Amino acid sequence: MDSGVWAAPGRVNLIGEHTDYNDGFVLPFAIQLEARVAARRRDDDVVSCSSVEAGDAPDARLPDLAPGREWWSYVHG
Repeated sequence: MDSGVWAAPGRVNLIGEHTDYNDGFVLPFAIQLEARVAARRRDDDVVSCSSVEAGDAPDARLPDLAPGREWWSYVHG
């Protein structure tokens, strides 16, 4: 697939955070907020991203990607 748009609902845990894998009780549910991603393939090794909320991020080359503190690090990863 060369391009597409995907969406996922936001999620909160009313009770239980990190308890489900420790045999505890959890009550997660979806909320009205959602994350949407539109992506397409490029012919080079550059990752380019932007956010409706946070604006454009600097472009990054795939070989240069490394953990960082900027919001776009999650998208680049």
